[in-house]
Amino acid sequence: MRIWRRIGWSLGLAALLAGGSVGAEEAEAPKDPTRGGWDSFLDPLRDAEDAVQENVQKPIEDATKIHVGAGYTQAYTWSFNDPPAGTLALHSLERHDEPTPTFAQLSVARPSEGWFIPGFGVKLVAGKAARAIKADWDGDGAADHGDTFETNNFDAEEAYLNWTVPEDSPALSGLTVKGGKFVTLLGAEVIEPWANFNYSRGFLFSLAIPFTHTGVMVSYPLTEKLSVTGGAVRGWDKVDNNNRGWSGIGNITYAATDMVTLAANGIWGPEQTGKTGPKRGIVDLVATIKPTSALTLLLNYDWADEEDAALTGGTAIWQGFAGVANYALTDRASVAARGEWFEDHGGSRTGLRQTLWEGTLTGKYLLTQHFYSRLEYRHDESSKDGVFPADNGRKALAGQDMVSVEFTYLFN
Repeated sequence: MRIWRRIGWSLGLAALLAGGSVGAEEAEAPKDPTRGGWDSFLDPLRDAEDAVQENVQKPIEDATKIHVGAGYTQAYTWSFNDPPAGTLALHSLERHDEPTPTFAQLSVARPSEGWFIPGFGVKLVAGKAARAIKADWDGDGAADHGDTFETNNFDAEEAYLNWTVPEDSPALSGLTVKGGKFVTLLGAEVIEPWANFNYSRGFLFSLAIPFTHTGVMVSYPLTEKLSVTGGAVRGWDKVDNNNRGWSGIGNITYAATDMVTLAANGIWGPEQTGKTGPKRGIVDLVATIKPTSALTLLLNYDWADEEDAALTGGTAIWQGFAGVANYALTDRASVAARGEWFEDHGGSRTGLRQTLWEGTLTGKYLLTQHFYSRLEYRHDESSKDGVFPADNGRKALAGQDMVSVEFTYLFN
């Protein structure tokens, strides 16, 4: 909470300084689409936000090359099934009827400099979502009660060092080495709610892929359009390993045109506690398509298997596809629709052999350049009955309908 009190103090100080920070630099800044509308009474808040960037964020970066960012999301989700409060079946980061702080993040990053000064990145997160993305810090195979640092509402989402070969190098210019804890390469959605078109995360994010890794990765731009990444990590969502094995992780990204970017990601290695024989592997394909300046399409397909992980004891297989369309109605308003299918052949990801579908519709409105709100409706459906708890846990249904409202404040 001290972090957020300091941010609030900085906002207040910036408001006092706002009157003296307006000048030629502000005149040259991009036009704020939230100004000049029906809500001009919010202009003092917008002035304070601009002053925070000009008098706090920018001077720090100019003096130290350290970029500081912060974000806070407060959201509320209601499932019409009315399951027990604080739960929401098959969702990773959303909870039913839970008004507690959702997600807060403080990020600090600095690029490497020259041949001898490494860069770094740190993301500290708090809230219920921080608990949900917890890695296994002690290597016992689970993030569970009694384990130090694994069940509180705080996490180090990322903490790494990186180094990039300088541009004046005669060879391998642009090659980057990263070591530490970092978010996964896989998936079309990410942990931070403000970086996704929809508020709720889909089944592929929640059930098909990992959140974070600990290890080393090397990235290299082969051409202006094609880049590759590869490395060795301690597995899925682990800081200390639960076995003696390592997993290989990789990515190929191709910017085909200004409108189309294609990415292929994968990870393969042992994940079961105390065993290095059975392997888990996944191929993750992502296409980002921007047919017009207002429309963005995201397509994501995952296929994975794991030996000796099915409910019957054989190889578990899971796969799924998600499509997202985001359309900017105006400079301030946008709407996003997502459709998704997920198949858990072996029951290893959901505890039941089943097929899942979901449809989501999200509306977003910018109140200021740093403050937005979203309203969302979502329906989940399973091929099996009794999957989604209802009536405070007294029964379970094949589907569930939810509405969510979100408010996010972001300086990035």
